[in-house]
Amino acid sequence: MKMNKLMTALLAVSLILGACSGKENTTGETSEKYVHIPPALPDPVYNNLKPGDIILRKGNGPLSAHIMNNTKEEYTHCGIIVKEGDVWRVIHTIGGTSSEDAVDGVQMMDLSEFVKHGADSMVFICRPIFADSIETLVPALAYDYLEKAVPFDHRFSLYNPEKLYCSELLFYIFKDVNDGKNVFVVQKQHNSYMLMFSTFFDEKKFLPVFHLRDDNRKG
Repeated sequence: MKMNKLMTALLAVSLILGACSGKENTTGETSEKYVHIPPALPDPVYNNLKPGDIILRKGNGPLSAHIMNNTKEEYTHCGIIVKEGDVWRVIHTIGGTSSEDAVDGVQMMDLSEFVKHGADSMVFICRPIFADSIETLVPALAYDYLEKAVPFDHRFSLYNPEKLYCSELLFYIFKDVNDGKNVFVVQKQHNSYMLMFSTFFDEKKFLPVFHLRDDNRKG
């Protein structure tokens, strides 16, 4: 009886260890587990950047999954590229829910760090060309929102500039540099409006600069 209990306990420990490691289980099946491999921009890309360029990435968190489920698009986050001295950085807005000391709202981080969070190596950079002087106007407006420390829009309620989610930040900046005219593709779903990332693939308005998955997709 004691031997049966011992064998049962050992089997339970073996199953737990197998589940945590993601290795094969006792049925011969393999438990799949997402492993994030941080992407990086090739060095030549940095030489082609300009302040005011826009960067998109795909996220791997629950919010990203929710966004993709609603928009049916591959990208879930965006920001504005700026340059401080010799360092390229990104001004963007995210919800500060990851930790107690996380910043909620408009903030800035190094471009290399922003790219590292791109899931499935999905990163796209483009350049707005729908208005004049974008290279100076877009970064200036982005810094203005950064200085105001505008909080994140957790309700995703468009047309309220007091709180902003990522593409909503760009929505207002683009309107300011485009004489009040909207640039985004806007899709209505139920009682809300979604700003579509397909906007950035309109080559009449945005010039592609770099697509990390471009070569893979051509095959």
